Amino acid sequence: MILSKFEVKFYQRLEGFFQPHNFDLVLDQKQFRKATQNGFQNIIFSVSETQKEFWIEVNFGVRHEFIEQIAQQFLNNARGYRPSANTLVISIGKFQDLKYFRFKVSDDEELNTILEEVKSFFEDIGFGFLDDVNNLLKIDDILNDSPTKPCRFVYNQVHRCFKGLIAAKLTDNSNFATISNIYRHFLLKNGTDDDLLNYERLVSFLHHYNAN
Repeated sequence: MILSKFEVKFYQRLEGFFQPHNFDLVLDQKQFRKATQNGFQNIIFSVSETQKEFWIEVNFGVRHEFIEQIAQQFLNNARGYRPSANTLVISIGKFQDLKYFRFKVSDDEELNTILEEVKSFFEDIGFGFLDDVNNLLKIDDILNDSPTKPCRFVYNQVHRCFKGLIAAKLTDNSNFATISNIYRHFLLKNGTDDDLLNYERLVSFLHHYNAN
């Protein structure tokens, strides 16, 4: 992994802010991560360079270990990615209903401004949101409250079907059967044959699954 001088400086400038909140820098994955009882919370940075400008996208979310341990058995993710997969993830821009939003840095003054904006966002909203959704019932609500509509907290809507169904099972959601059929219909229209086959395997697995 090769980091630009800008990225090194960027992460170093943020480390002193995130560490007191128990977020450690995971440099090889370009994120700050906080271990939780159920998995982790993380803030992920994507930096791209165009001429003399840097563009920064900030995503944040949570991983629920029980959901992911089941889901990753039925998804076609690379094995190396599975331990780091998020259950929920969203960008700062999308969270604030700002389409295609990224931070632009062209000089040190803009960098200082953006660092303060990132810090303020997490102090005012971000950390509270991460703590709020670090909860199985809340994850179930986010994934399954409107199962016929896209979920803004998951980028891959096919994966949402798998993780949403697992969350519904783990919380004994009374609408489990309805949710299962809605996601099956979605995959029939939008998924591959492999997606549908794996989904049916998951449904069968969950039918016999007992968390206790």
